[in-house]
Amino acid sequence: MKRLFNVILSALFPNTCVACGEIIPENEFLCEYCAEMAETVDFTKCCTRCGMPKKQCRCSKRVFHFNGCAAPFYNDGVMQKAMYRFKFGKKEYIKKFFAERMALTVKTAYSDINFDIVTFVPTTFKRKSKRGFNQSELLANEISKILKLPLLSNLLRCKKSAKIQHTLNFDERFKNVKGRYECNRNYKLNGKTVLLVDDIKTTGATLDECAKQLLLLGADRVYCVTGLMTAKNKKKEKK
Repeated sequence: MKRLFNVILSALFPNTCVACGEIIPENEFLCEYCAEMAETVDFTKCCTRCGMPKKQCRCSKRVFHFNGCAAPFYNDGVMQKAMYRFKFGKKEYIKKFFAERMALTVKTAYSDINFDIVTFVPTTFKRKSKRGFNQSELLANEISKILKLPLLSNLLRCKKSAKIQHTLNFDERFKNVKGRYECNRNYKLNGKTVLLVDDIKTTGATLDECAKQLLLLGADRVYCVTGLMTAKNKKKEKK
């Protein structure tokens, strides 16, 4: 009976590729084409601090508050489509795909780090209400389960709205987020190592401001993981 129910369920709600929506076998996330086209990040060719490809390292322009940043995919092509379907298309089931890849990234890039807690970049109440969820919170929740780490869901708070980051240049982004976030003072992070989760990293301004607040609350170290990382001339960097 259960098997029959699953067959009917599959017929009514077939499993689809998280990037293009094509029907694919159960227990898969990507169709063959999207799996082949996905641009993965090679950690050995990236700066361990800012997470960017070494030729695009931003550490000479900025002293980041976080200790490291890593992501499984570049913010381009099929992976960008998948993230946008999750973030703007409200396809919440896609969170599992990105969370699994991000958790694997944490295990690989931070193999020698013992994390104490997981938290995430918050959004404004207005934006969360409009979208129905905070994608970074959903990702962090899944990652905490996979890594078996406690999640502090109200550790960080977004105090005010700001200009949309993608319309600003490198320096403007850091100015735009200054003073935007604060920590819940009811928590004590003395000596803790924090895993900070967000959906996309471009300049690292948002992550940096959040990491700064976590350090002010007493955290010892803050490492970041995002679903996507924005970089220029990725193909050239891979050569």
